[in-house]
Amino acid sequence: DNLLEWPFSYRVTFSLLDQSDPSLSKPQHITEPFPPDPNWKNFQKPGASRSSLDESTLGFGYPKFISHEDIKKRNYVRDNAIFIKASVEIPQKILA
Repeated sequence: DNLLEWPFSYRVTFSLLDQSDPSLSKPQHITEPFPPDPNWKNFQKPGASRSSLDESTLGFGYPKFISHEDIKKRNYVRDNAIFIKASVEIPQKILA
């Protein structure tokens, strides 16, 4: 956490991976960008000053990522498993 700049402001992208056989049809992954809001408590630097009992910082969701109906249309669930890819665009200066 000390290597990151706070509040967290890097672009995050979530992808629900289509597990269909690529030799039968082109996978149709569901991808949504998630622009962080530096004003949210969830994007502030974690530390001892944050109470673990503060429910407003326990996490957040993505309620309209995909409907239950749409998730059944393709092979997003296969063998009782789903795969969600999270990508974070990290500035080069942090990677160096």
